[in-house]
Amino acid sequence: MGKNSSRHFLAVAVACAIWGGSVIGTKLSYDSLAPMSLGLMRFSFSAILFFALLAIKRELTPPQGRDLALIAASGLLGTTLYFAAENYGASLASGATSSLVIGSFPAMTLVLESVVDHTMPKPRVASGVLLAFVGVCVLALAENGATGADELLGMAILMAGGICWAIYNLMMRSLAGRRSPLVITAWQTLFGALGFVPLAAIEGAPIRGLSGVAAASLAYLVVCCTVAGFSLYNYGFEELSPSVVSSLVNLTPLVGLALSALILGEQISVAQFVGGAIVIAGIALSSLPSGEQEATPRSL
Repeated sequence: MGKNSSRHFLAVAVACAIWGGSVIGTKLSYDSLAPMSLGLMRFSFSAILFFALLAIKRELTPPQGRDLALIAASGLLGTTLYFAAENYGASLASGATSSLVIGSFPAMTLVLESVVDHTMPKPRVASGVLLAFVGVCVLALAENGATGADELLGMAILMAGGICWAIYNLMMRSLAGRRSPLVITAWQTLFGALGFVPLAAIEGAPIRGLSGVAAASLAYLVVCCTVAGFSLYNYGFEELSPSVVSSLVNLTPLVGLALSALILGEQISVAQFVGGAIVIAGIALSSLPSGEQEATPRSL
């Protein structure tokens, strides 16, 4: 991996680490905000910040033609539909089941990438993705989540969200290099926020008095998880393949586990330590260079 690729790899890793705190921030925000209302507020405030940055950098000229269509579609898929599915699906499924389904997202991206490119995944990459998923399974089995009556529905919704995320990753491959990561992410966030408007209207849940904790959590979701996180994640696509970028998403539950211990005082078991080590080994196997020449990908 060259120096340039290493910077992109580190950027994605930092983004996924930041997202480790999003689960805690989301749960704390639910005291004052319903799920779709939270999504609308989170991405609306994020869009305002993004466009303020674009104004400072004098990059307010909107994308045109095919670029605008791809940005709009990827914003609706990777922001509106994915986060709506994650928020709602996770509320129905147990924590263990949610972790298992979300842990399968890199495999979904790898399979979709192979289908689109008409190639077989490299054995090293496929083995690393599988190993990381095994680690997620160990983490999930270490949880004490109870299975509810809506477990299957929650799993189906989460899987649908995973498909949206996989398509988003491949769309980003086509957009990378055509516009700056800031321009792409800002317009994606705007379209994603607009997508939450009808969902929040259907939900019809009023804001239940924004508490100090909920406000601080919302600020973290806006500034750190969305503005910083998505900017870093999208930057990674300039040099890295969708399968490598998505493999780093498995860092998110590890950081979430550590933050739960630090912030919520939860105990980390030996099984969770083992699962975390397996996840890291899988990510390393799928992401580190092997001397193989990368095939030139086809554009979407």
